[in-house]
Amino acid sequence: MKGIIKKCRSLIAENRQTIFFILRVAIIYIAWKLLSWFLGEEKIPITDRHWPWLSAGWEHFNDWIRIGLLYSSKFVFSILGYSGQIISNNKLLVPGLAWVGIGDYCLGIQLWIFFVALICSYPGKWKRKLFYSILGVIIINILNIIRIVLLIFAFHAFPKHMQFNHDYIFNVVVYIFTFGMWVWVVRRNDRKKINA
Repeated sequence: MKGIIKKCRSLIAENRQTIFFILRVAIIYIAWKLLSWFLGEEKIPITDRHWPWLSAGWEHFNDWIRIGLLYSSKFVFSILGYSGQIISNNKLLVPGLAWVGIGDYCLGIQLWIFFVALICSYPGKWKRKLFYSILGVIIINILNIIRIVLLIFAFHAFPKHMQFNHDYIFNVVVYIFTFGMWVWVVRRNDRKKINA
């Protein structure tokens, strides 16, 4: 028994940084899930949520992000020679192609939080972490705009596969790209440590 405890301690000591990294990410993830639960889903009326005053502010923030994504996507379509219309501040219609609705879960905020959690959980200088966090959130928003534009084209070309494209193809690509950004930041940070 003493041998097993000794081996466990040795294993923990050797992998201390990795273990603390995983714990920090897990704590941030759990905190986000708890906050999401308290904020409530968009289909639940604000007055029926746990903290209506906080949920109202959260929904206002979501609306602000949604409007930004809608108008940015509409701008991309105008560059491509299409006219777009924003309907009820949550849908983008491109006549002759298709329309998409953007709910709270389509805004990419959860992905921002995961990316920032990964950046902040990895050792490094806070100024760099802040810079890469802001840069990552901007890039995730650009990816989301591209995703919205491509979803409209995909829905026009393959209407029967819209749900599959939305749930799997485009989301998986965005998550892989985001993870790749994090790996790039970590490698860049490690190179700077070596050169310092």
